[in-house]
Amino acid sequence: MTLSALDIGLILCAVAMGFLVPRSTTCAVAAVAEVLDHKRAWRFGGFALASLSAMVLLWPIAWFTRLPIHFAPIIAPSFLVFLGGLFFGVGAALNGACVFGTLTKIVSGDTTYLFVLPGLWLGALVLGLTGLSVQPHIMTNPALTAFGLSPALLWGFALGLLVLLSWHFVRKGKASKAGSMAAIGVVGGLLYTIHPAWNYSVAIHNFAQSILAAPQHMADGLLPWLVGAACLGGITSTVAAGTFKLKAPSLGGSLGALLGGCLMAFGLVMIPGGNDGLILFLLPSLIGAGALAYVAMNISILAILLLGRIRPSHCPSA
Repeated sequence: MTLSALDIGLILCAVAMGFLVPRSTTCAVAAVAEVLDHKRAWRFGGFALASLSAMVLLWPIAWFTRLPIHFAPIIAPSFLVFLGGLFFGVGAALNGACVFGTLTKIVSGDTTYLFVLPGLWLGALVLGLTGLSVQPHIMTNPALTAFGLSPALLWGFALGLLVLLSWHFVRKGKASKAGSMAAIGVVGGLLYTIHPAWNYSVAIHNFAQSILAAPQHMADGLLPWLVGAACLGGITSTVAAGTFKLKAPSLGGSLGALLGGCLMAFGLVMIPGGNDGLILFLLPSLIGAGALAYVAMNISILAILLLGRIRPSHCPSA
């Protein structure tokens, strides 16, 4: 495969994402646990920073450059979308980490979380074998592709929110957290809007579907490069920070990761992308169904944590 300049740029973005994620507050399960345990919402604030940063950067790029920026498609809000968010949230809670958090754990040497990968594969395979039609109705999204008064006003509002939220983080001594989440928004937003199918969960889903039919996103051949680059960046990050420590898998944790991966696979089909896709792709594209799925995901994580089925300490500390 011959890599173009754009392909190389995307691979570098994937390396940067892998490097940034272990150094940031990116775990959705930990965000809910932080609210429950400490009555704080810094992680949710970080997610808002990432989404706003993606919006503020990507909208002008789409308007005034020739980069192939594609906003997320319009998804009709429905019970199916809400159900997808619930499935994903339950899976993430049983696993003890979301898509972002799982990557952090794996590149930090925790082998228990490797069982999420066959879980995702099994979940995608089961969906394919049953033939269930669970993908929501998707339409093209032309609303943000052209510069106009309404999009410009929305962009200005997003910029104002970004400045205010960043100032609040800095005032509370969390400038580094704000910077890392803003960087994730910029880099991750670029990845999703240029190559939406780029992360490891998509690669595993396609691997499962290839048993039944031709995978949807593998024709370009770039996906394995992006997944490998993200893993390389993550391992480099944890080794450089001194947080890499090889841990043997535990039986209970491995079973939770396997089951959690299966349920997350269901959610990933019902809603495009997991929590990372919602934060970096659907919400910056102003997709209402993305907000619906995000609320459902956090409701189900909250429910599982309150039921005491997992320990919040499974996730990275704040």
